[in-house]
Amino acid sequence: MRKREIPVGFFVRTGGLEPPERPALVPPVDVVDHGLLWRLTFEIPGANPEEISVDVRGRILTLRGTRRPTDREDGVFLRVERAAGAFERVLELPEDPDPEGSRATYADGLLTLEVPKRSGGKGRSIPIVKGKKSP
Repeated sequence: MRKREIPVGFFVRTGGLEPPERPALVPPVDVVDHGLLWRLTFEIPGANPEEISVDVRGRILTLRGTRRPTDREDGVFLRVERAAGAFERVLELPEDPDPEGSRATYADGLLTLEVPKRSGGKGRSIPIVKGKKSP
């Protein structure tokens, strides 16, 4: 029997109902073209923005980080689907970005990147600013 992908929360695991040997942590992303820039919104609840890095090299944007496990309460767990551990997401942008004008904010479990478009240029790391929680 062939294993299939089953969405569980904001990551995707490969396998059936049994826990996978090694869960794949892949934060989902929405990419919106606003004409002069792209806005990328990643779902990464429970992550510490200080443990997330975003790099842009040419048209390649790489997101890396770690999601810490949540505190476990006493009792017998019947199911655990909230994955923890290292994650990485690599995306190719449709055009050359301007990494120097890029911004990143993290609030309410969402990492939002604003990456302006530009022809040519060199890469850089994008610092993440911790935002305020939404009301």
